[in-house]
Amino acid sequence: MTSRARVDVHHHVLPEFYKDAQRAAGIVASAYRAFPEWSVEKSLALMERQDIATTILSFTSPGVFFGDLAQTRALTMRCNDFLADIAAKRPDRFGGFAFLPLPDVDASLKEIARVFDDLKLDGVCLLTSVDQRYIGHADFEPVYAELNRRKAIVFIHPCYPPGGEARDYDLPRMLVDYPFETTKVAANLILHGVMERLSDIRFILSHSGGTLPMLAHRMAIFDKMLAQRENYPLGAMAYVRRFWFDTALSGDKVPLDALRAVADPSRILFGTDYPYIPDDVADRETAGFDAYAGFAPGEREMVERENAAALFGRFKGRAV
Repeated sequence: MTSRARVDVHHHVLPEFYKDAQRAAGIVASAYRAFPEWSVEKSLALMERQDIATTILSFTSPGVFFGDLAQTRALTMRCNDFLADIAAKRPDRFGGFAFLPLPDVDASLKEIARVFDDLKLDGVCLLTSVDQRYIGHADFEPVYAELNRRKAIVFIHPCYPPGGEARDYDLPRMLVDYPFETTKVAANLILHGVMERLSDIRFILSHSGGTLPMLAHRMAIFDKMLAQRENYPLGAMAYVRRFWFDTALSGDKVPLDALRAVADPSRILFGTDYPYIPDDVADRETAGFDAYAGFAPGEREMVERENAAALFGRFKGRAV
């Protein structure tokens, strides 16, 4: 591997047991197509094509909560054990973001300890909402506090919005809703003071922050007029810039320019979103990222590897 070999922080797993859990809950496909076929070998093939040295794997939407808390606890542990096993077998190539059994707060606190102390995974993945509550909701405060105590990396991935369906609304959720769900959570974390109170959590926002780069200025216009303004005393934009952002599904000048306008280059990380996008789309998106001319000298290397090397403990002592 060359010193520029990339780190992919947005790369999913989809083993058969997780498909079976979704089918049992009545979910028979991903947000827009049939479940993709995934294997460690398929991930490694993509990694070889795209000069990806290390991938931080994660499960994703719809998560592990289907209404039964006992099932949620058991499925969470199985998912996290699965990630830990892959990472233990190929620590040079794979890490993992663990799920937590939310909305069960006590079980989540126990699983945080297991994830970091026993399984040695790299961080946790929180979906944007669970059981009708967005991340940032006060009910989950003990979980945020423990993640803050551990200075944890928290990868936020969008899922279906909470609430009822609008009549005849049949757009694939990942098309429009997912980016807005990420934006809602970012705003929720800022306006409810999580970013101020618990500033040691390292939050990564998926897909270049969704629509946040386009709406950050709007938030800044109104931030001192809002009832919650005491929760973010530095102003909304200061907290927007505390997030990390991955580049998944952003292989084009327009989203990358928008992201560069609000994010310091030291806060941008490379991502693919494989296998929920097909191989050819993953290749095109990476080619679009490679063709982007908006990075200053040295910034591309930061995004591809150096920022992740600084963020993740697994890279300590390794050359970048």
